[in-house]
Amino acid sequence: MSEKTLPPEARQLLVQYQTLREHYARIDAELKIVEAELSEIESIMDTLKTVGDDVELYKAVGHILVKKSKSDVLKELEERKELLTIKRDKYRKQLEFLNKQISETENKLRETLSKHGLIASK
Repeated sequence: MSEKTLPPEARQLLVQYQTLREHYARIDAELKIVEAELSEIESIMDTLKTVGDDVELYKAVGHILVKKSKSDVLKELEERKELLTIKRDKYRKQLEFLNKQISETENKLRETLSKHGLIASK
């Protein structure tokens, strides 16, 4: 069955379904990036807790390294962690919402195809 033989209503639902799936994939990829960075920050913070306060730390800023105190580095990491946690939660909510939309669109598409005799109804 090719897309050209689908009724207009089914074609529209199929395009909507594909668009939702693509959007879901993009958000899911972004979520994975954020979660990886959060994991890395947690690891760095855990490591920093085991070293003394007098340790020399450097932060890469562009192509140079800048000396930072342990407390400054921990503060920056904590701020970044908060921001990423907010992004992670936002992405999770978006994925939950998109998942519901995908499921609803898939059900509508099945109903439409069944109504037109293109698939067997459940």
